[in-house]
Amino acid sequence: MKVSYNWLKEHLPLELTASELGTHLLRLGFEIAGHQRLGPSFTGVVVGKVVSKEKHPNADKLSVCVVDDGAAQRTVVCGAPNVDAGQTVAYARPGAVLPGGFKIEGRKLRGVESQGMICSRSELGLPKDVDGIWIMGEGPALGADVGSLLGPADDLLEVEITSNRPDCLSHRGLARELAAYFRKELKPLGGGMMESEKASFPVTVEDREACPFYGARLIEGVTVGESPAWLKTKLEAIGLRPINSVVDITNYVLHDIGQPLHAFDADKLAGSKIIVRRSKAGEKLLALDHRVYDLPEGLLVIADAEKPVALAGVMGGEDSAVTMATKRVILEGAYFNPAEARKSSQKTRLRSDSSYRFERGADPAAPRAAADRAAVLILQIAGGAASTPAEAAAPRPARAPIQASTAAINTILGADFPAPAIKEALSSIGELKDGGEGFSFTAPSWRHDLYTPNDLAEETGRFLGYDNIPYRMAPMSSKTARLTPVETESRRVRTRLAALGLCEVYNYDLLSEKALTACRLTADGQPRVANPLSEDWAVLRQSLLPGLLKNAQHNLGRGADAVRFFELGKSYAIRGKEVDEVWRVAGILLGPVLDARWQAARSPRASFYDGKAIVEDLLEKAGPVTWAGLTEPSAGKTPSDPLFHPTNSLRALINGAPVATVGWLHPRVARAHDLEREGAVVFDADLDRLAAREERASRFEEFSALPVSRRDLALVLDKSTPYARLTDVIRDCRVPELQDTLLFDVYEGKNLPEGKISLAIRLTFGRFDRTLTDVEVNTAVETIVAALGKELGASLRG
Repeated sequence: MKVSYNWLKEHLPLELTASELGTHLLRLGFEIAGHQRLGPSFTGVVVGKVVSKEKHPNADKLSVCVVDDGAAQRTVVCGAPNVDAGQTVAYARPGAVLPGGFKIEGRKLRGVESQGMICSRSELGLPKDVDGIWIMGEGPALGADVGSLLGPADDLLEVEITSNRPDCLSHRGLARELAAYFRKELKPLGGGMMESEKASFPVTVEDREACPFYGARLIEGVTVGESPAWLKTKLEAIGLRPINSVVDITNYVLHDIGQPLHAFDADKLAGSKIIVRRSKAGEKLLALDHRVYDLPEGLLVIADAEKPVALAGVMGGEDSAVTMATKRVILEGAYFNPAEARKSSQKTRLRSDSSYRFERGADPAAPRAAADRAAVLILQIAGGAASTPAEAAAPRPARAPIQASTAAINTILGADFPAPAIKEALSSIGELKDGGEGFSFTAPSWRHDLYTPNDLAEETGRFLGYDNIPYRMAPMSSKTARLTPVETESRRVRTRLAALGLCEVYNYDLLSEKALTACRLTADGQPRVANPLSEDWAVLRQSLLPGLLKNAQHNLGRGADAVRFFELGKSYAIRGKEVDEVWRVAGILLGPVLDARWQAARSPRASFYDGKAIVEDLLEKAGPVTWAGLTEPSAGKTPSDPLFHPTNSLRALINGAPVATVGWLHPRVARAHDLEREGAVVFDADLDRLAAREERASRFEEFSALPVSRRDLALVLDKSTPYARLTDVIRDCRVPELQDTLLFDVYEGKNLPEGKISLAIRLTFGRFDRTLTDVEVNTAVETIVAALGKELGASLRG
């Protein structure tokens, strides 16, 4: 917020420099973001009068003027289109210095001697009002120093006001805070408004909760014109452009005491009445920023008998704006619910000084007094006669007192402030009733941030000084934090995947509907963000894979040869009226398996078996795992299924429940992400299920120092027989000497019957106490071959 120091001192007498004031404001929690010295930055510029104007003999766009500065008449060549004889102007004499160190000297322009310069406001470093020279109007004496006519120098402070302190978004609000800090009295605002017998516009409020107070006062017979110099100077000092006397007064009151006001041209309101209601479907508003806004149904608007004329608490309409031709003014002073102002501002993407204050919480007790103050100024500056205001007000609930004690406040702060000092500091803010050891504190209507003893402790610390709190180490006991099962499992999975050469990525939990469609997913039934910052962050994700695909596409597009990514995070789904959150881990593999420095001439690329090996590693301690194709009924369903190839993917099941999926990326999803040539393998696992399992304790088993015996078998069996079924049969033989079973070759084709496949396995036998004999090994092999023949119809390949 921009604060004029001169303006601030009109509310509170201060003898500090602007820099010293900034130091005190910082102690109160208000940072100074900028400090600018305002005032004349030029010398030698005086009031002059254009005696005559003639066309330049050698230039079409230049004029030759004679300027009287009270001491002499001089010839000046001027290029401004609005210069004319009889005007009072700002005249820079030869030797004058303008902003930027530009020195004025006499010189010839197109053959004509020019002795000085007729200046525009921008050339003097002042806010620009019109194109061309500054026409000062009648009043200033010829030869008077223009710098002295601009009034005393000022300091402009850019003060950062935190969102919980909307009461300080005005000069009086900040002065009130400083008055409490310095224990000084604020200057009174002045007299109120005289009541009148004249009737005003009728006011109807259809939603008293959204608009607890609305007041409208009719002022007739006004003469709208330019604002007086003092009002213009104040507004220009804080960066506002003067518009007309009535509009400038509403802006002045807003920045003076913090209450947004609005003025309507009464003759432009249909039906001679004001209605505060909800917007209807299809309604539009041409706002004061000259843009037409489509109003969503249900926003709070100010309407006449036909249409909306303002978006409540945000901005008025251009069709009912006060202009120089206005004769009858309706002055609005209202309080709008912060949530309503915030909703209207966000739905229309329209921001204003009014919405900035209303959505943070204005003072509900201020509208009447602020409107009276503005009405008095309008009558003084624009004339006219005012009516009694028409008001619609709902009962305002009383603030509940805060019960606290000085001992409790010192405990919260870790301080030893004297009880009288604490009570004096709090009494400067609100009403304090002493009750012996404790006290009762009632916050004023403008302090929406004071509700608990902790809030009072914060105020005490600010006003008595946090620097005065002694530095002491707080007593503490060190306790080791216990990890949740999901945190423990996440750490294990993160370590394992990193050891396997995968890189972890982090993505937002939010996706766009476009991204979901590209992954064959839908936003139906997914949690949505009510007011997303962007359409790219509108829906909570049901799978981690869309983010990983974007990561892969991004990296391949920038020259990466291979991608090995994983992510740990949450997926979301709606279950009844609640949002269900599930921790998952997902990954993607594509491109060469080995680094280029270790690759052979034709390096293998990531395959389904690489992904399956990673998933098996994650499930190593999960207990017995069974595998099923995604199309099998036993596989069940998961939210990520549409991203997997339906026939080239597998589901891992533990106790019949799906815990992980691995397979090739669906071709349509691959094409949508420009990955169809890469052959991407993806996997997805449920961390919550993995964390909930009963992990078997690791136990060391002694290994044998004696040599083992190995037998290689080539088995012919039906092509449809899963390898897992073969290992189950071997395990069921319960051969105690069998230590390992390894599949090392798969063959199908020539010399095999149709529908058959050859699996080459290696069986490893051994004992801890002695070396096995050939007879023992052969007997064990015969037992296994017989069982395979009986259960699976397998035979040894000849």
